[in-house]
Amino acid sequence: MAYEPSFERTDVIDALCMEIAELVGMLSPQAPLSTSPTLRRELRIQTIYSSLVIEGNRLDERAVSAIIDGKRVLGDRRDILEVENARAAYDLIPELDPHSLADLLRVHRVMMGGLVPDAGRFRSGNVGVFNGDALIHAGTPAAYVPEVMGGLFEWLRTTRMHPLLASCVFHVEFEFCHPFSDGNGRTGRLWHTLLLSRWRPVLAWVPIESAIRRRQADYYEALALSGANGSCESFVEFMLEAIREAILPYARPESAADAERARALAFFRDNTRSTVAQLAQHLGCSKRSAERTVAQLKEEGVLERRGSPRSGVWVVHVSGNQGHFQK
Repeated sequence: MAYEPSFERTDVIDALCMEIAELVGMLSPQAPLSTSPTLRRELRIQTIYSSLVIEGNRLDERAVSAIIDGKRVLGDRRDILEVENARAAYDLIPELDPHSLADLLRVHRVMMGGLVPDAGRFRSGNVGVFNGDALIHAGTPAAYVPEVMGGLFEWLRTTRMHPLLASCVFHVEFEFCHPFSDGNGRTGRLWHTLLLSRWRPVLAWVPIESAIRRRQADYYEALALSGANGSCESFVEFMLEAIREAILPYARPESAADAERARALAFFRDNTRSTVAQLAQHLGCSKRSAERTVAQLKEEGVLERRGSPRSGVWVVHVSGNQGHFQK
């Protein structure tokens, strides 16, 4: 019997899909996300940092950036190796076949090389999805993992489901199977990005992992709900919300000034206690220019400073029916 994930579309899912399609349509081919190597590098750093923080990596974003630049940093050797491996794995995205199980094993071998003895091979023992010490879902018994993964990839290759939805369904089914002894989360998130990039290439650079990190508790709750319900609508809704959140800062820029404002908002959303001087360094502009950008964002009502100048935090608001994000 052919593999068929348990999933039904809902009004919420359909509405999110339409909104994301509109946002993707706003990603101009001339915008920095499509043309700027510097911005793409920044976003790849955010992606790797966020995906590894979810898994307990203790390096900060500055250390991750230094490692990706080939610099030596002080830190736990395993944490450093995780960053090096993740960079090598994400660098493979342009040449991977998203429907190839062999390529999935290749990615896991690169992602987990030197970290686990069975990198690039399905597990031989039983495991589960954990949030801390809490079991979220017990993985597929080890003896059935090759069969289940083969069926999942055959479904992915032949499904007529929209790629946006198929990527989310694949992600949850992959995590439920949990085919590897370790590294399932980071491998599943990379494969999700790979699938989205084959729908729209620019999505290879959107840091969806950062949106997941900001809502990590919701991520595990959605997995648990989907497992308890025996159907994956809860997780698909969560992932669509995360994709929308990740795209939003880059969906509207039509000029250099718009792009700089979007980058500033994304920076403060991820670094709520940062200074304007640090923003200037991030944008590669003068402090005075950064101050003007901040003043404009505050005037527009999309950026707010709460608390004292020394100990306060930045809060980013998104207008309309898209709510507001606060870290």
